[in-house]
Amino acid sequence: MAVGEQIWEHWLERLYNLRRDKRGSHERPHKPVLLLSIIDLLDRGSIKNNVVPFSDELMATFRRYFEAVRSANDKPTIENPFYFLSGDGFWDLFAQGDRNPLYEKGQAAGAPSQAWLRQRQVWGRFDPVLWGLLKDDVSRHQFREALIARYFPEKRDELAALVVQGKAGRDAESVLKELPPAPARDAAFRRIVLEIYDYTCAACGLRLKLSSELTLVEAAHIIPFSVGFNDKPNNGLALCPNHHWAMDRYLIAPCPDRKHPEGIWKVSPRLESRRSGERDLLALSGRPVLRPEEEKFFPARESLSWREEHLFTQYS
Repeated sequence: MAVGEQIWEHWLERLYNLRRDKRGSHERPHKPVLLLSIIDLLDRGSIKNNVVPFSDELMATFRRYFEAVRSANDKPTIENPFYFLSGDGFWDLFAQGDRNPLYEKGQAAGAPSQAWLRQRQVWGRFDPVLWGLLKDDVSRHQFREALIARYFPEKRDELAALVVQGKAGRDAESVLKELPPAPARDAAFRRIVLEIYDYTCAACGLRLKLSSELTLVEAAHIIPFSVGFNDKPNNGLALCPNHHWAMDRYLIAPCPDRKHPEGIWKVSPRLESRRSGERDLLALSGRPVLRPEEEKFFPARESLSWREEHLFTQYS
């Protein structure tokens, strides 16, 4: 892997694994929304150096993005991600005239209030390598796409509409399609999904892992990325090459089931037991999908429904 791709893989993994507050299976959207808001201000030229002030413009932008993705109980408390993003290791906060990062000094047990952040003229700073990527127009757009794919794929159109505000002659679809996906995006998705399933095939239970890179299983999108642009872990499965191949060709599919929230396997009517190579696939019929330990990573029902629909219509 080229050095450039290694750098991308490192940073996409970091951004794909933001530490977020959870309420049941729901993860709060605040940190990715803050990053999308900062990227928006970089696009506009409102931020020119690696100094991100706690400004009215940032707050207003955060609220617009937050409204597009929020769930019923989410509140647009920008002070929380602005402060706690420091815990992800690539963002430091400084008060005006203070050389030491606020997070390390433990100035507050929780996030400071907006009034406190304003009074102290607090500003944020990215890791220099990440900043080097964010200040580049192409890389910044690719980071935006990756954040949307990882956290808000179902809100892609709404977020694209916010991106093009104030850009005359541009439409949301052209912005979304103007550049290729970020380099090493597949690698970041792969590592997350394989770790969730402990490097074990969700169809047959095969596990062979000599290292995180030397393993038999592969990361598969349930709804293909080219269709849903969805890198959420609950749109992924760990599969051995044989079952990955069979799913991609609509011979088997993880499908929704009332008794098994993780889904069950169904097989295509094109398969016949008289053919020896197909009997193993037929044996999967009705078996539960191997479930991850955490419920929040169970395959999304809409993803399972997509596979079920296409299992029976792809070759009809």
